[in-house]
Amino acid sequence: MNKVKNIIFDLGNVLYDIDFTKMYQSFEELGIPHFETYFTLNQSDPLFFELEKGTINQTQFFEGFNKISPVVLSPLQITTAWNSLLMGYRKAAINWILENDRAYNIYLFSNTNQIHFDHFIPEFEREVADVPFQSIFKKAYFSHELGMRKPDPASFAQILENESLMASETLFIDDNKPNVEAAASLGMSTIHLTECMKIHQCIFDYL
Repeated sequence: MNKVKNIIFDLGNVLYDIDFTKMYQSFEELGIPHFETYFTLNQSDPLFFELEKGTINQTQFFEGFNKISPVVLSPLQITTAWNSLLMGYRKAAINWILENDRAYNIYLFSNTNQIHFDHFIPEFEREVADVPFQSIFKKAYFSHELGMRKPDPASFAQILENESLMASETLFIDDNKPNVEAAASLGMSTIHLTECMKIHQCIFDYL
């Protein structure tokens, strides 16, 4: 294997804790039980994937949400419940990036959406570091800006092309197995970060 020169991090449950059960509970309290039938990590109503690809805006999302919901909710209610899965940054993982950004070209690739983005971006400067979140990476890619989402191999190929990266010199780290498999199919090295693993503990063993 070629020496790793580039590292692409996922965000959720890699650099930032998320909890789907809290989101499901929030929607249940608003009258939408079994929200997992609408949205999970790998399967969802197409509405949510369109939001993550940025092909619909927030207003269209709220309107579409109420068409599939058993109850009509306000934009604020939807936003608050939708964001309730966002738990906060993993500061030890962030510190690893800050300590190693000269040793590697470090990137981010996250499946996310404008609603979540508007929550976690200001949260970083408010609670973690007095710098913009994107500034700790050579480049941060978000699915709703890229127009593609993982695990589509084309999304990885686009980033490799944009940044002139060799797949064989690039390590991708994600908590979601299909995303890891897609990156590996392009020749990238991968780490499937499981619940018991922490970046600052496992990455040294790999590198």
